Amino acid sequence: MIYIGHFSYNDEMDDKDSFVLMPLIVSAENADEAMEKFADHLLDVHSHSDLLEGAGQIYLDTLVELEEVPTEPIITQWQKIVPAADGLCSITGALPAVEKDFEDGVAYAWGDDEDDDELELEELADLSEDDLTQAYEEEPFLQFLSEDDQ
Repeated sequence: MIYIGHFSYNDEMDDKDSFVLMPLIVSAENADEAMEKFADHLLDVHSHSDLLEGAGQIYLDTLVELEEVPTEPIITQWQKIVPAADGLCSITGALPAVEKDFEDGVAYAWGDDEDDDELELEELADLSEDDLTQAYEEEPFLQFLSEDDQ
């Protein structure tokens, strides 16, 4: 399977609000193996270069699984960055423009499985900044410890 992980983080090295988007792609047997490969790669990049210097916490916005390389283009992620009370907020959708009967891929979501009040992209776009912050709280995929924390 082919996995495309769409990651993001707030750049803590920037004086102004700054949001970094970072897609990663890997071939793996399953989603768990893909997640392990992504984490290992990000840890390696963080320890051997300054590319992720400002990344204290990296978030996995979406994970898309494809059975094979598609012959027709597909949008794997749609993302909108908006101001929020404490910086920037991301509104994200995976495989937003594929037909309902699309069988060659799957988009994984995170959050509370009991929450059946999932909002559509159009509904999210109409929310206020405070509502957005409350509607979309997530745990980081990966958190780098600062030298003070070690």
